[in-house]
Amino acid sequence: MTNELEIKNTDTDVAGVLKTALDLHKNGSPAAAVPLYKKAIAIVPDNAQIYCLLGVALKQSGQLSHAIAKLEKAVAIDPLRADFLAELGIACGDAGDVDKAVKCLREAVPRLTALGKDDFVVVAALGDACFALGFWTEAIEHYRSALKKKTTNQSKYLNVQLNIGVALHHLEKRACAIKCYETILSVDPLNVGALTNLGVAHQEDKNFEESLALLFKAANIMPSDPLILSDLGVSLTKLNRTDEAIKKFTLALNEAPDYAKAWSNLGNAYQSQNKLTEAWEAHQRAIDLEPNNPELHWNLAMTLLLAGEYEQGWVEYEWRHKRQPPTLSPESPEWGGEPLNGKSILLLGEQGAGDAIQFARYAPILESEGAFVVLHVQTSLRKLFSTLGRNIKVLGPSDQLPKCDFQAQLMSIPYKRKERFENLPAPNSYLSVPSEPEVLLPNKKSGTKRIGIAWYGNPNHDNDLNRSCPFGELAPLFELEKIEWVSLQKEPVHQQIAGMIDPANQSHSFADTAAIISQLDLVVSVDTAVAHLAGALGSPVWIMLPYSSDWRWLTRRRDSPWYPSARLYRQISPGNWNSVITSIKSDLN
Repeated sequence: MTNELEIKNTDTDVAGVLKTALDLHKNGSPAAAVPLYKKAIAIVPDNAQIYCLLGVALKQSGQLSHAIAKLEKAVAIDPLRADFLAELGIACGDAGDVDKAVKCLREAVPRLTALGKDDFVVVAALGDACFALGFWTEAIEHYRSALKKKTTNQSKYLNVQLNIGVALHHLEKRACAIKCYETILSVDPLNVGALTNLGVAHQEDKNFEESLALLFKAANIMPSDPLILSDLGVSLTKLNRTDEAIKKFTLALNEAPDYAKAWSNLGNAYQSQNKLTEAWEAHQRAIDLEPNNPELHWNLAMTLLLAGEYEQGWVEYEWRHKRQPPTLSPESPEWGGEPLNGKSILLLGEQGAGDAIQFARYAPILESEGAFVVLHVQTSLRKLFSTLGRNIKVLGPSDQLPKCDFQAQLMSIPYKRKERFENLPAPNSYLSVPSEPEVLLPNKKSGTKRIGIAWYGNPNHDNDLNRSCPFGELAPLFELEKIEWVSLQKEPVHQQIAGMIDPANQSHSFADTAAIISQLDLVVSVDTAVAHLAGALGSPVWIMLPYSSDWRWLTRRRDSPWYPSARLYRQISPGNWNSVITSIKSDLN
């Protein structure tokens, strides 16, 4: 490789020139060596090694395009020299031509390995090229091979470890990535890349306090870095410290006004404050900068739908398919919104159970318009959805998807139908309790109300920290007399009040939960599938919402345009469940 700066079998007239050039090159003056290598080539025009040395010197002097031309000449003269090909690959990688770098290095590295000349630099360079192209698994393989080679470049060694962590992160092997970052920090506690990536990993694991501490440490080292400032703002937003978050995003944008992700994160922070106009403007700035980024369109959709701007909101909501392509039936064409009278349509459930329950209302609507409807949903909903209509066929995950005239994602139907806020279909109920199985609660005491309660949802939900209510906050409700409380949590409850009925062991699907709800006077629930189920059944349901609620609950309203039987109770400030519980207790009295 480049450390083998020697020439064999050359004309004696060039020996002195080369010796001077080599001495300059070895002593860290590659730019000074360049004219001497050129002089040598003028004397010995077909010497591949001199061309390679000139190419390396040009590369080290920052003249990448000229370096690549000379290295290509070296490879053309002597294609059997794998080290020349490797130098060409490294130069192409440095110049940003990673496709060519990968091609060269994939050929060169095995040949060098066979000769025992595969050093740290060249193997790491192949890892870098694969990394740049998003070939994460291959990059990790080459990086790990590089780490087995000797190197005195501690900075590059740690950077290889960092890239392994990032690649694992991209492969969603977050726990392994975290170990990589922690290993780096054990050697270099101020490594900004490891601090930042570890902070983001903890952010994704919803360990926001740990994330914040790491990102603050990174920001103290590089206080003007827009990426770090933006990541820091995200953790602050998640912890409801939105004023601080907005300041961080503003600082990031002062440093990088074209940083689209920071604009979108700023929009999310404004949305957390229910400042929807400001949020809308920030999201639009982001999209103007990166119009093909699906994540930015998704964030704008959340703001538009929360604001009740359904016409544009449904359009933006369709970008979710580019965030995560849906699993469609290869047999059925996509529905474009045309009349369905006499046609069959396959509706594919998506996202969570609550989403499927909310949008299942469209199955009987399409049926009433003459369609033959087939609905494909998760197993826990199958029996419940059998009550949507006698002629609506409901399939589970293990069932083969039939060939239909059309297919559509369930949550795309409002977009296909061009639904506006003013004409939302909101029947009093569209689901009912299946005849079997029957879940019976104990006989209710005379003169009491029986109220079901659900205080937490899926812990993996992005906003679970805000939407789930700590059990201890509910204590004032349990002080009320003449109320029998029934847990509607899916799992058996360990934090119970005396006398709480817990039918979790009898409830194996949403059909069972529906049977339980039918025996209640009222449901009190946070924003989870139970709330949607009660609303779809037409049962009275009081929904406890965080300060910045999910888009479907809009803002400021006490009622829901989706569920006529629902009453909404909103936090008056972020994290303030006491205000919600106080209002519910007052209304129950």
